[in-house]
Amino acid sequence: MRGKVAMALIVLAVLSALVASCAPPTPERIVETVVVTKEVPVEVTKIVEKEVVVTPTPPPPPPTEITMMDTNSGANFQWYWQNVVLPDIEADLGIKINYVVGKSAEMIERMKAWEPGKGDLHLLFVKPSHVADMVEEGIPLETLWPDKKDVIPNLTKCPEAYLKTAVGIPINGKGALYWRSQYTLIYNSEYIKDPPTSWKEFYDRRAEWKGHIGLVRPDSKSGSGRRQPYSFLYAFLGPELMDKPLEELKGTPEWEEALAKLKDFYTYAQLPLASEPPEMFERFLAGDTWITFYALDYCLWSRMKGTMPPGIKAGFLEEGMTAGSDGYLCVPGGIPEEYKPVAYKLVDYLLSDFQQIKLITTMWQYTGTDIWDKIPAVVWENIPAWEDVEPTRIRMTNKELVDWIKEKGPEELAPR
Repeated sequence: MRGKVAMALIVLAVLSALVASCAPPTPERIVETVVVTKEVPVEVTKIVEKEVVVTPTPPPPPPTEITMMDTNSGANFQWYWQNVVLPDIEADLGIKINYVVGKSAEMIERMKAWEPGKGDLHLLFVKPSHVADMVEEGIPLETLWPDKKDVIPNLTKCPEAYLKTAVGIPINGKGALYWRSQYTLIYNSEYIKDPPTSWKEFYDRRAEWKGHIGLVRPDSKSGSGRRQPYSFLYAFLGPELMDKPLEELKGTPEWEEALAKLKDFYTYAQLPLASEPPEMFERFLAGDTWITFYALDYCLWSRMKGTMPPGIKAGFLEEGMTAGSDGYLCVPGGIPEEYKPVAYKLVDYLLSDFQQIKLITTMWQYTGTDIWDKIPAVVWENIPAWEDVEPTRIRMTNKELVDWIKEKGPEELAPR
């Protein structure tokens, strides 16, 4: 059986081979590549460069209304600001000033509470001690000199010494000097025909005017309470000792001698001591006070207003007389940036020759800028020439001594 199957398979294979050899051949397939050239339209985007002019959004106009705080001026200069200076600013610069009178302590606390860039006092008019206090307490103030002298060109007319220090403290250009106030001997010529010309003569002749010497309490709000004894001590101690640290000064025999004379001098004053200058002025009007040491400008203004006798005159004491409350302009650092250029513009305007000459011819206040050759001659017919004042002018540079007079003066100096 197996043999038959094998034989059948062999026969089948032979037949298959014969069939394959007799089949027609497979035709050959030829593939030709034909290239047909045809113009096909192509869309082309042409880029044309054009100059596009972009009009920038104009910056907002500068502020035309700012707030100024005054911690320096008395009644006379508050009147001057409100009736003379502020109308000039609005007419000439188109800037309205919101004028605020305040105290330095309140001003400083207010500035401490500001958020950066949101301060609402844009220009300050302050005393030298106020500038020093702000600098020492780290209150940000713009450095005006020399940083801003290009935008405040009139600042270059101010004496550098006043821009560098105030009450002996480096302020490094944080304030611009607007005016120089001067203390002088003030006397009623109706009662005194031959006034003293020095502090030592004043002391030696004290008995002539016993009970008629006007002195203000050392702890008064007015700086006169410190300037009167400071000038007296300066006359008997001299500049070298006055510049010593207080503890070192108090250890010298010269201090003991000068202090004893000062205490004695106070006992010849009209008692009780005036609590504030207006009280002293009332005593002048009543004929009770004849002689004092006080601010020249305020006394002449008061004479004009009738709050001081018409016979009031001024004299000089050769050892030296303290400056009054010199006036400084400051720009706070914590105000919005857009207000700063406006504040600089105002500072420059207030230091202009026009405003400075108006200051001295209206209020008899010495200018903060050195423009003495431009001052009208009529001024020197009413007040002493600056060239005569400056050599005797004392800037209170010993702040420790000033503080001692205020704190210890009522006990040490003020007679009970």
